[in-house]
Amino acid sequence: MYLELVNEFRTTRKYGDEIRPRPPAGMAEISQAEQQTSIRFPQELREMLMEMDGDCDLLLALEDIITYNAYPYSENYPIGSLLFFGTDGAGNLFAYKVEGGEAQSGAIYRWDHEMAVWGAKEDELRYQTGSLADLIRDYYNLCYGRNAII
Repeated sequence: MYLELVNEFRTTRKYGDEIRPRPPAGMAEISQAEQQTSIRFPQELREMLMEMDGDCDLLLALEDIITYNAYPYSENYPIGSLLFFGTDGAGNLFAYKVEGGEAQSGAIYRWDHEMAVWGAKEDELRYQTGSLADLIRDYYNLCYGRNAII
């Protein structure tokens, strides 16, 4: 489902060749990443990783998920409170909130790096969408849609 969705944009849009799905990750690799981050991934992320280990654009590969989640980006969100799994290429990250060591599906957030870096009083986390499939559609329609300005 996720690979098919990404490939639709990759093959039909201008600059779609920048989207490069990686070979799928195995369950053992996913479990190891969950152990390293101390966060159980939501089912939709696990399914996506079993179809493709990131896409070299929006979706991070497992090794990058581990790296991104080891860094303390914000005083408001200490390590382990968010599971970062994607990037918009401009420094902002996409994440699930984590409760009790488990990433919560049903809501995906965009963490705004500028608000965090400049110490803005507002929360740097904004609701983005309800599912991984919706995030992929929304992001690629914005960046690679027929009317996109890139």
